[in-house]
Amino acid sequence: KLLLNVEAQKKFYQKYRIVTRGIFYGARMLSEQLDREFTDAEYDDLKKVCSIWICMNAPAHIGSAMTEYRISRRNILGRIPERKASYDKLSVVIICLNEKDDKNQRGGLHGFLNTLLSPSMSVTEKEEILARDYGIVMEQEMGEELRQMCNLSEAIEEKGIEKGINLTKKVLRYVKEGRNNEEIAELCGITIEQVREITED
Repeated sequence: KLLLNVEAQKKFYQKYRIVTRGIFYGARMLSEQLDREFTDAEYDDLKKVCSIWICMNAPAHIGSAMTEYRISRRNILGRIPERKASYDKLSVVIICLNEKDDKNQRGGLHGFLNTLLSPSMSVTEKEEILARDYGIVMEQEMGEELRQMCNLSEAIEEKGIEKGINLTKKVLRYVKEGRNNEEIAELCGITIEQVREITED
């Protein structure tokens, strides 16, 4: 049995590192298993947890990417015999999506997710690509869910564009004032990487 947690993020850079938040979520899911998946000292019944983070609008220098962070063994002195299943209990997977990245090949996971979550494609376009490249034919119920997802994507994009324009104006104003990246990041409540991304575009 594997316990999964799936989260969606509108962007890669936040005030925190996504992998750190993923580890926190995973650790919480591990501790919550006490008296649910196992009781008392039956720790061998602890189920593995996988926290999956899908980051839309990844910056160009990251592009389409996928990385897994997990608990692994490193022998320092000698070797303690232990089954991998006994310690391989937490995994954090980050999937970055960038529609413009040429690594988005048809039939692959990134191509699928970029199609499904694209704010620029119409429902009809998505249905055609999902049927042609992934063999997913939309039934009425699934088609309605896809339309709802498209409406949500459009709303997120509109709010994101407005927020992004205002943030860009604010950052550029501070640049003109001669403030450094650290000061701008603190004043705007964003990371230094985000400041660089705005000023370099």
